[in-house]
Amino acid sequence: MLKALIFDFDGVIVDTETQWYEIYRNWLKTEYQYELDIKDYLVCVGSNNQKLFEFLRTVIGPEVNGEEFERMATEEFIRRSNSLPPMKGVVELIKKAKEHGLKLGIATSATKKKPVFHLKRLGLLEYFDAFSTADICRNIKPAPDLFLKAAELLGATPNECLAVEDSGNGLISANRAGMRCLLVPNNITRHCEFEPCYRRVESLEEVELEKIEKDFQ
Repeated sequence: MLKALIFDFDGVIVDTETQWYEIYRNWLKTEYQYELDIKDYLVCVGSNNQKLFEFLRTVIGPEVNGEEFERMATEEFIRRSNSLPPMKGVVELIKKAKEHGLKLGIATSATKKKPVFHLKRLGLLEYFDAFSTADICRNIKPAPDLFLKAAELLGATPNECLAVEDSGNGLISANRAGMRCLLVPNNITRHCEFEPCYRRVESLEEVELEKIEKDFQ
C-alpha cells in the first residue's frame, strides 16, 4: 500500500539544476577558459560538488579554487533562484497526494535551509511532513541513507514509499533504499545514464496518482 511520496528537491520541485550549471559554466569559462560539458557536470547532480572539483583539477589543474567558487556562486545562486517557479505538475501532485491521505517528505543532498525557504516562498511548506537532508544524514546520494531516513521519519517502510527523482544519483539512491522511483528528468538531468526505474515521465503533469496507488496494492 502506498503511504508516502518522497520528493527530491533540486530539479523536481524547482529547476535549480539549470541555474547551477550556468553558474559553473560561466565561472569556469571566465576564470580558466574552460568549457564545461554538461555530461561532466552530471557527476555532482543529486549529490555534491566534490567529485566535480576532483575532475576539474585533473583536466584544468590544481589551481581550480573550489572555495573561491563557493563564495561567488552562493550569492549568484540566491539572486537567480529567488523567483523560480515550481516545476510543471508538482503543485498539483503535492495537493492531490494530501487529498488522498498520503504523507509527503523531502529527501535532498542539500541542507534543510534551501528546500524550506523555497517551499515557504511557493506556499507549499505546510504540505510536507518530514525533511531528510544533509544536516541529519552523513551519507548523501547516491547512498540510500536519505531515502531510508525519510521513510523512517514518515513512519513508513521503503516499499510503502514512492521516490520522485530527476537525476542518476537520485535514482541509484532510491533503488538502493528499496523504493520504487518515479523518474522525471529535466533539461539538465535528461543527459544522465539511468538505471531501471518504476516509471519515467516527461513532467509530473503526466502522473495519474490513482494508477500508482493501484500498483502498490
